[in-house]
Amino acid sequence: MKRLIVATVAVISSFMIAGLGSAAPGDTPNNYGAAGCGLGSMVFGSEAGPVQILAATTNGTFGSQTFGITTGTSNCSKQAKFASNERLNEFVLANMDNLAKDIAIGHGESLDTFAELMAISVEKRAVVYAKLQANFSNIFTSEKVESADVIDNMFAIINA
Repeated sequence: MKRLIVATVAVISSFMIAGLGSAAPGDTPNNYGAAGCGLGSMVFGSEAGPVQILAATTNGTFGSQTFGITTGTSNCSKQAKFASNERLNEFVLANMDNLAKDIAIGHGESLDTFAELMAISVEKRAVVYAKLQANFSNIFTSEKVESADVIDNMFAIINA
């Protein structure tokens, strides 16, 4: 009897957990459901509901989701510049003052390094630097702004 109760609770919990991560229909830009990318998404698709439990189980059983995220296969998209983003975070954290000065004047060594880490082509840098300079107060929103916020603000301005 205890096993039946435990099994029932496990099944109900699985449905509830699957429901927490589910998105509205059409909200999955990479064509996979709440279970995420991997072999499970390829076999079971993006249909919402209990089928996502099977997709998640398949992903976990075969390790295809981890492999897919790392390699950009199995319906997963690989983050192209993971190391570069890590270096970018470290750079901005260590050079916030110099970066602020360079953005304020519209050019400089730390701004060039930032552009290099962002893989901004040399031809486009003048336009990007001008955008950043014009939006300085939107990048450095206070004296105590965090480096992560600075990066987010710069991304938003560059991509606007």
